[in-house]
Amino acid sequence: MEHHVSEWLINSWSVILTLILTIYVALDGFDLGIGVLSLLEKDKSRQVLMMESLSGVWDANETWLVLMGGTLFGAFPLAYAEILQAFYIPVLLILFGLIFRGVAFEFRLYARQQEGWILAFGIGSLVAALAQGMALGGLLGGMPLAGSGTPVSLFIWVTPLAVLSAVLLVTVYVLLGASYLLCKVEGGFLQTAYRWAWRALLLLFLLLPVFLLYSAQVMPYVAERWSDQFLWFAVLAFCITVSLVMLVLSLRRRDNNKPFIWCLVSLVLVVIGLAASHYPFLIPGTMTLHNAASSTKTLEFMLIAIGGLLPLMLGYNAYQYYVFRGRTRSEHAASN
Repeated sequence: MEHHVSEWLINSWSVILTLILTIYVALDGFDLGIGVLSLLEKDKSRQVLMMESLSGVWDANETWLVLMGGTLFGAFPLAYAEILQAFYIPVLLILFGLIFRGVAFEFRLYARQQEGWILAFGIGSLVAALAQGMALGGLLGGMPLAGSGTPVSLFIWVTPLAVLSAVLLVTVYVLLGASYLLCKVEGGFLQTAYRWAWRALLLLFLLLPVFLLYSAQVMPYVAERWSDQFLWFAVLAFCITVSLVMLVLSLRRRDNNKPFIWCLVSLVLVVIGLAASHYPFLIPGTMTLHNAASSTKTLEFMLIAIGGLLPLMLGYNAYQYYVFRGRTRSEHAASN
């Protein structure tokens, strides 16, 4: 298949898939992070305020996950089949976690006591975030293909790298969630959000270097790629360092709206670095983009369809966040 598919189309779809993944992690990441943080908050009125800060945007964030699955299925069906076969358990955990939190978010509005449903929302968020991290780590660690003659275990994703990735991804989501709360809450709750952001950032500084070094050890070709294109990756690493420094400064200066922006900038740069480190592999170490790609006609048709849909989704999301901008206030929220 790879000899008959346009190089330009394959690279275009790799960029689109990376873009969709980045948007999903950024948008659904902060509301998953707020869900995890709700498990740490004991004040009931603050828990309600955390839910209300998400009420206008959270459901649209998850549409990017649906689009990412559809894009992978249509543009790279062989990779979709291999990944789904190897990661049935984490994928089901992700789906159950997202369904669980969705039901909990809606049902809390009709319950006399919201605490139980808020707890369910937090548990669903934590399960979904951990499962996403385990799937990511299992994928980055490499896996045998179904047709290679090596049996593919349902638990192939359970590796030290997967555990490290799960903890790292939850930390990233918590940092995103805490930074988003800095844009939405006020008073004493704002101080709590700053404390959460600092703790998550410090843990990130500890985990990220370990993750990078260990993933390069597990996948030697990644280290070789860093060495072969040292200048490019050095510039990227410098940009990531600058964005993290700006994040630290914005937290120290208590610029309430800027930490979230610098979190997003850092996240985009890291995803670009991750994708570039593994290019041209779609399944690291085993399947390239060319091997996984659909036919040229399919990719051309999808480019027209998804190309028309992406601007609409981006425009809707932008308008949605514009409408629900500003601080979230509730008559039930605690003032201290």
